[in-house]
Amino acid sequence: MKDGDLRRIFRHNLPKFQWTSVETAGTASGVPDSEFCTPTGKSGWIEYKQTKQFHVQIKPLQIAWIDRRCRMGGNAWIAVRRVHKDGSDELWFMFGDQVRPLYEGGLNNVRALCWSGGPNNWNFAEIENVLNGFTPWFNVLL
Repeated sequence: MKDGDLRRIFRHNLPKFQWTSVETAGTASGVPDSEFCTPTGKSGWIEYKQTKQFHVQIKPLQIAWIDRRCRMGGNAWIAVRRVHKDGSDELWFMFGDQVRPLYEGGLNNVRALCWSGGPNNWNFAEIENVLNGFTPWFNVLL
């Protein structure tokens, strides 16, 4: 799967959220994979990616959409599942303002939350707090 099964994993681990899958291939290229609304009324978008290395394939129209949404004060996120040949299974989670650094330099070039050990070890409670606006995501990085 191109999204590393993240759409299903996020829905399973954040069941109180309302999720809408978005497929716009022929109408509005670049729109992220999922739209969400939290129980506190925060809404936003998440683009899901999978990679086996630190480089992440992201299309120019996706970069443009996410970058513009964030510059306009919108709520857009990127979740990257990195499954390496050594068996490590990581989740990298970042605000959409990291889309250009991600494209230009890969995962080593971004400010992101990161967990390893596979989906059972990823901190979805922390992701929920960040997406609800309870914890500013950049404070978690400090």
